[in-house]
This record gives sequence, structure tokens and C-alpha cells, in this order.
Amino acid sequence: MQTKTSTRLMGMALALVGIAVTAIACGDVASSTTPTSVASSGGTDVSVQSEIAAVRQATARFHDLSVANGAGYSVAGEPCVASPFGTMGFHAVNRGLAGDQQVNATTPEALLYIQSGQGYRLTGVEYLKTVLLRDPSGNVAPWFASTPWPSNYVVVSSTPQLFGQTFQGPMPGHNPSMPWHWDLHAWIWTDNPNGIFAQWNPSLSCQ
Repeated sequence: MQTKTSTRLMGMALALVGIAVTAIACGDVASSTTPTSVASSGGTDVSVQSEIAAVRQATARFHDLSVANGAGYSVAGEPCVASPFGTMGFHAVNRGLAGDQQVNATTPEALLYIQSGQGYRLTGVEYLKTVLLRDPSGNVAPWFASTPWPSNYVVVSSTPQLFGQTFQGPMPGHNPSMPWHWDLHAWIWTDNPNGIFAQWNPSLSCQ
């Protein structure tokens, strides 16, 4: 049975969830602002297109970063994340949403931005869910080590799904304060040649 101490530790740990990672490559910002369509990226399910439209409607106001800040999303201290596979950009994370176990299409845990001459440009959203583990003593908590948990630990949180997609992971945190988690990117405000749900977007780069 979970102790009061482990409950407090879990709450503190989940509040530390962040998306900060070291940027690997930087360059010019892509100019495309056309939202990716599900059909153009291989998905033709009408219900998924409807869900994506609802997410666009819910996040359209966050093209203005100050509005996103007012809704609890912050890009402060976050680097522009890139790799040889493409770019994620800046993650504006909502700590409250990132710290719970709920996944809701219209309330993503993070917003994805790229810097442009006009400031920050919204390109997509990211969903994430922390992996919770029960140890042999019955305590439940996230896992922060870079290596996987022991075989006698049990995953008690379910693998999330949205838009007919299973989240990627579990994967280790991108920095010491971020636990193992699942995540899913949705490039709803810019084109991604690899698909709307691809992890990296090669059409974008850091400035």
C-alpha cells in the first residue's frame, strides 16, 4: 500500500517533469505555416481528422505566446531541440498537465514553437505521460535513472493512445529531473514530410 511519504515524493517528482534537452543543431527557420492534414500524412480516418480539427480549435489562441503563458505554458529556460533527424523546437510546458496521469487531446502537456522574425511561431503540440512503477514494497513513484527499472518493479500506469496512435516509449527522461515517460508529437500547425505524428520534423530547424 502506498505510504503518505511516497505519495508526497511522487507529487514532487511529477512536478519536476520538463522537456528541456540540449539542442544539437541550429539553422534557418522553415517558412511553411500550412497546417498538416491527416490525409496528406497517410491518415484518412474521418474521426481522426475531426479530432485534429478540435485540437487546432483549442490551441489556435496559443499562436500568441503571451496567451499560452497565461494558460500555464512556459518556454522559459527551454532550448531549441534538434537532432540529425530534424527539429522539435522550443517546448512550452504546462507543469500542471505534465504532472498528472491524464491525457486529453485538447489540452496537450506541451506546445511546440520555432523562433522566427516575428517571435515564436506555434508549430505543433506534444502529449506526455509519466511512467509510474510499484516497487516490491508497494511504493509507487516515477523512475528517474537513465537505465531501466529492475525486473521486480511493476508498471502501474497504462500506455496512452490518442488519434489511433500509441505513444512512443517508455523512454528515459531527457535530463536528470525528467522521469521515464511516453510521448506523442502532433504537427498540427506546420507540415512534416515524415507525417503529422512523427517525432522529429526535418522541415524545421533552430535559428
